Amino acid sequence: MRKQLLALSLVLVMLMGIAAQATGPMQAPAAAPKLSFSGTTATCSVIIRSGASSTDKISVTAKLWNGRTCLKTWTASGTGRVSLSKTATVSKGKTYKLTVDYTVNGVKQPQKSVTRTCS
Repeated sequence: MRKQLLALSLVLVMLMGIAAQATGPMQAPAAAPKLSFSGTTATCSVIIRSGASSTDKISVTAKLWNGRTCLKTWTASGTGRVSLSKTATVSKGKTYKLTVDYTVNGVKQPQKSVTRTCS
């Protein structure tokens, strides 16, 4: 009786493990902002992925800042994965910040940012 109960328990544990692997871990939404310079041209780019489904609705707003002054604002939207790449004129020796605000299915995600100095 104990052997049968132990065998049944082992089978159930194995089946639960297989079911857990089949669903896989949920991936969180992610944003990867990049800010680079070529002379006095800044390239501002970001890739947003929803993480959960290719049908998730994504909306993104990227802003380029010099101190407290917003120099440029760009928006994009799509499903599953959204990329944005824009340029702006900047000055050498100044520090700039690219901020990225985005939502996935209407849910606001944590802001991402990157700061660089144009040299």
